[in-house]
Amino acid sequence: MTSDITLFVNPPAGRGRGAQAARPALDALRDAGLSVRTVLGHDAADALRRAREAVADGTGALVAVGGDGMVSLALEIVAGTPVPLGIIAAGTGNDFARTLGLPVRDPAAAARVAAGILK
Repeated sequence: MTSDITLFVNPPAGRGRGAQAARPALDALRDAGLSVRTVLGHDAADALRRAREAVADGTGALVAVGGDGMVSLALEIVAGTPVPLGIIAAGTGNDFARTLGLPVRDPAAAARVAAGILK
């Protein structure tokens, strides 16, 4: 696994928690020694295009910051590729993250879990 990963952020997730979660997640991933590039788009279509490009360009992992909708999009992007998916739950329901037992609404803890698995 390369140490270069892509943070795929949905700022409006969870009534704005996605934007708030991005910084502590980014800091925790970098503290773990990972090189992180953040993907934000001008709109949903632009963000999706940029995340697809990152996967096509060989990012070491795609880490989604948002809710269940963002996780669904990220799964579509990595499906059929060797690129692993990390999840920073910052949505309203976060059912997918809860089902997996991942930290919810604690972006730094979720990022530390993702970094540990990715390393």
